[in-house]
Amino acid sequence: MSTPARLCDTSVLVVDDDPSFREELCEYLRGHGMFVESAEDIAGARNRLLRKAFDLVLLDLWLGRENGFDLLRELRKVNEIPCIMMTAQDDVTDKIVGLELGADDYLFKPVNMRELLARARSLLRRAEMPAAQMQSNSPEAAAGWRFDAPRRSLCAPGNRMIPLTTAECDLLAEFAANEGRLLSRVDLSRRVFNRHWHPFDRGLDGIVVKLRRKLEPDPGHPRVIKAIRGKGYVFTGFQS
Repeated sequence: MSTPARLCDTSVLVVDDDPSFREELCEYLRGHGMFVESAEDIAGARNRLLRKAFDLVLLDLWLGRENGFDLLRELRKVNEIPCIMMTAQDDVTDKIVGLELGADDYLFKPVNMRELLARARSLLRRAEMPAAQMQSNSPEAAAGWRFDAPRRSLCAPGNRMIPLTTAECDLLAEFAANEGRLLSRVDLSRRVFNRHWHPFDRGLDGIVVKLRRKLEPDPGHPRVIKAIRGKGYVFTGFQS
């Protein structure tokens, strides 16, 4: 299987104090065409970040006696490098704190490598969305909406923040990047959720229903996300 072109020049920094997991993760990502460097602590991560610009950071929450949140705070003061946090502790509070501090995604260990790769691809794809989408002449801004895919935030007219789940944000980012284009359920399932779609799969349709409740002026008569019978969905753009 060929490596997607956008991953071939992607540089990733892995920050984790577990040498066996760190090496396994680095080798897996290199096997998928990424350039990977690693660090076992915050000091090592700082040194590498000073020397090179990375496209993505994979950051462990607990680095011995150090806390990955500290590095995340430093990152967000100076740039918007996409960051996925990882932790062996299944603590929802830590996840909420990480996302509020600016993490773009959060995974609990043991990490499924295929899932991590899929999330990394989705995050990198969103980060590549043109900045023009956020300018005043963009359709969503003209309608009073502001969608910042890399920061995972959606603001409705009147500066009202709309909460999005990870799945909702990923799907909306794909819609916004392909406004006006017909996207089949097969393509959406593969590109957004990294899984095969089958006729009895209602997961995608369920997320579309939730997005419509947040985006549509009248969810019962959708105009923003239109279903094309037997074919898929078309995102027509944000509407006031």
